[in-house]
Amino acid sequence: MNMQEIADTCEKKFLEKIEEKMGDSSIVPLPLIKRYCRMLTIYCESEGKVTESFIKSMEKCISEIKSIEGMDEIFDECNQCPEE
Repeated sequence: MNMQEIADTCEKKFLEKIEEKMGDSSIVPLPLIKRYCRMLTIYCESEGKVTESFIKSMEKCISEIKSIEGMDEIFDECNQCPEE
């Protein structure tokens, strides 16, 4: 899989979990999920070898996602590097 396919799979997983647990995926801004999945894909592909500013951007994105009610548990379930 290429990086775009991996990010798309991540996004799909997030949206499915949101639907399953919250019933409505529209409460979470899709661009936020897309951005985080792209960042997670880059982080995983580089085996964590990213810059400090990249980490800070990821952390900001994480806090934005987790600030949405009910997203803590979903985030923890979806925040994993894809298996090869």
